[in-house]
Amino acid sequence: QMLYAGHKIAVVIPAFNEGKTIEEVVRSAKTYSDIVVVVDDGSSDDTQRMAEQGGAVVIRNKKNLGYELSIEEGFKRAAELCATVLVTIDADGQHNSRDIARLSEPIVRGMADVSIGERKEYRKKISESLVALYTKNRFQIRDPLCGLKAYSRKVYESVGHFDTGKLIGTQLAIEATKIGFKVINVPIEIIPRQDRSRFYAKSMQANLKVLKSFFRILFL
Repeated sequence: QMLYAGHKIAVVIPAFNEGKTIEEVVRSAKTYSDIVVVVDDGSSDDTQRMAEQGGAVVIRNKKNLGYELSIEEGFKRAAELCATVLVTIDADGQHNSRDIARLSEPIVRGMADVSIGERKEYRKKISESLVALYTKNRFQIRDPLCGLKAYSRKVYESVGHFDTGKLIGTQLAIEATKIGFKVINVPIEIIPRQDRSRFYAKSMQANLKVLKSFFRILFL
């Protein structure tokens, strides 16, 4: 049974070695969605088994392909399953699943085509702040690197991809604004994770990755 008449909400979760958290993330996400698709990006732990145990449709990459390609695969599967709203969340439990509904509802009601989570009281790295300052001024996107975003399927089909330029998940949202889709920012809650994010475990490498993506965004 659909949560919204005429709409099917799909949550896509890229996951790499998130066996400790993924089952609970999937179970929670299912409360606010019709489909949960987990893309196990070449994990060496039990991510796949725990995601299936939670009730997700699981796509298994034989090797690690990265965030952007994983979501690309997840969106393709969600579209095949007739989803009308595509939502991305992180696998580590930092996102409050109730925010899935807060981002989906403006799209379902025709008030927006893309909803982007905006983290409050979140200490961003210098590189993240630089990217956010640029996208806020140019595209009115205030927190482009937040992993919680929602898209109308028509945006995905119009652009034709999620992210082909390794722009850390920002490309579809940015291209949506450039072709006239309505993009809104929605404040969300961040739940502190118990361990350190792999993405930020090595501060210098993380900053370099974001800065490389920033220069690609400049020429998008």
